Amino acid sequence: MPPEPAHWPRHGWVRLGEGWAEHLRSPLAAAEHAEVGDWCSVGRPLVIARGRPGDAAGELRLGLATPDRRRIGLHVAAAAVAERLDPLPLAEAVDSAPAAWRPMLAELARRAQELGTAAAVYGSLAWQRRTGLCYVRPESDVDLLFAPSDQRQLDRLLDLLAETGDGIPRLDGEILLPDGAAVAWRELAGRPARLLVKEPAEVGLRDLVSVLALFDREDAA
Repeated sequence: MPPEPAHWPRHGWVRLGEGWAEHLRSPLAAAEHAEVGDWCSVGRPLVIARGRPGDAAGELRLGLATPDRRRIGLHVAAAAVAERLDPLPLAEAVDSAPAAWRPMLAELARRAQELGTAAAVYGSLAWQRRTGLCYVRPESDVDLLFAPSDQRQLDRLLDLLAETGDGIPRLDGEILLPDGAAVAWRELAGRPARLLVKEPAEVGLRDLVSVLALFDREDAA
């Protein structure tokens, strides 16, 4: 039995089964319904999005992003899902990036792996890899996802991102916290007193001290 949707990570992916429309929990406009149907009929995935307060157990929020930057949001029961995919490893996406970006991204993936916190990717590069369609533009950022397990890994990772993050492409993205929430790596690197933290179903502010303390717990590693 698959885990409950609460444990399906944001930035992960799903493919919907043929009867997905029977499991909608919020209606779609007719044009959006048709577009999602066409999308799913050729096996393209949707991304797992943040839930909303009040969503029932066993429900998911999903997103479909098109190459022309339109967004369609879906609210479905987990029974609509035919296949679940983890966030896309950066190493698997390098070949889908513009040729000029590939050496830097491959080196970043290697160095992150050496730190013990492998990089995943979301956003335009991930959509391009998952679908084979054209999402990445010359001005696109690369959105990365990391899950350091302790304070030492976190500090070394932030040093690496500070060294490489303002090149071409520019690196954005998030650090996953040990409690399942996430924070933008650039914001965390700036060490403000309060941080904007994205939880599974809400966004709120937390003290920097409380965020860093999560990486000091014995069970964080």
